[in-house]
Amino acid sequence: MSASIIILKEIQTFSYLDILNDVKTAAHKCNMHCIYVNTHFNNHEFEDLDGTLSEVDAETLQKNYQNGIYTKQCTFHIRKPTELSYDSFTWLINNKNYFWALDLQNLSNEYAFAFRFLAQYFKKNKNDYLWFDDADWYYSAQDIINLSKQPYCAEWASKKLSIL
Repeated sequence: MSASIIILKEIQTFSYLDILNDVKTAAHKCNMHCIYVNTHFNNHEFEDLDGTLSEVDAETLQKNYQNGIYTKQCTFHIRKPTELSYDSFTWLINNKNYFWALDLQNLSNEYAFAFRFLAQYFKKNKNDYLWFDDADWYYSAQDIINLSKQPYCAEWASKKLSIL
């Protein structure tokens, strides 16, 4: 099973702040916390942005860690497009204007946790796609929205499910 869930976005509409706001909004709507957001700069420009999605707030997460209590969480990383981004996913979605913009990592097999977040995220980001870094298939935003209306199926992360 994949170690990373990647969201493909249109290059022309890329904005760090828009994506971060969408992540925060989706997290809030599914009762998650967007914490430990870090920005990295190169020559006074955003180079990348990362953070953590957690089922608890930052203080509780730290206490849980210190007390050996497991907490559902994953990290996210927002990337900016580069010159090599154009045409990078044409092989998958037949559109040269999409790139690897956001990924969820360190999932610890918490795919139900990630799906809860993604179902909210894609409600606003209907032109985005979801891809697993080792798959030859993808989900459209509408696929994820439709899957979220069905009973949860753990196989969604390991094979392309048919949408009823």
